[in-house]
Amino acid sequence: MSRIVLPVVVAMAAVLAASPGLTQPLPAGGPTAQEIAGWLRQQGLDAVIESDQVRSGANGVAWDLTGFDCTAGRCQSWQFSAGFLIPDMPVGAVDRWNQQRRYLKAFEIERADGTAAVAQYDVLVTPGMTWEAMTEHMRLFASVAPLFALEVGAIVEE
Repeated sequence: MSRIVLPVVVAMAAVLAASPGLTQPLPAGGPTAQEIAGWLRQQGLDAVIESDQVRSGANGVAWDLTGFDCTAGRCQSWQFSAGFLIPDMPVGAVDRWNQQRRYLKAFEIERADGTAAVAQYDVLVTPGMTWEAMTEHMRLFASVAPLFALEVGAIVEE
C-alpha cells in the first residue's frame, strides 16, 4: 500500500508547487486594491483600479470589487457588485431572484431613465484565507451574475 501512497503524495506536492500564488494566504489585514487587481489579471481577467474600486468582469458581465473595513489600504472584506440599467424591468424580477437564489442578493433603484438592478456578494477575509479561496468566490460571482442579468432583462437569451 505504501508504494501507492508515495507516488500520490509526490504528485499532489507537484500540483501544489505549480501554483504557489493561489495557495498563499492573503496578506494580514486583507489585500489592497492593487493586489486584488493583480490577482484578477493572473486569472486572465481585465482589472482597472478606479478610486476605491477594482473594475473587472467575466462571462459578458462587467462588475466591480469594493474594499470595506480598510486600514492603510488593506481591506478585510470585499464586495462584488454588478449593476444594470433596465428601461423596462420585469415586475417582481428582483424579488423572485432574492427568494429563489442564494449567494448574490439584489436590490433595485428607481431612476428617471429606468430601474437600476444591482446584485452583490460579500467576501469576509478570514485569517489564513488563501488566494485560491478568493478565486472560488470570484468564480461563483462570475458564474451567477449572468443569470441575474438574464432574470432582470439586462441580457436576452438567444
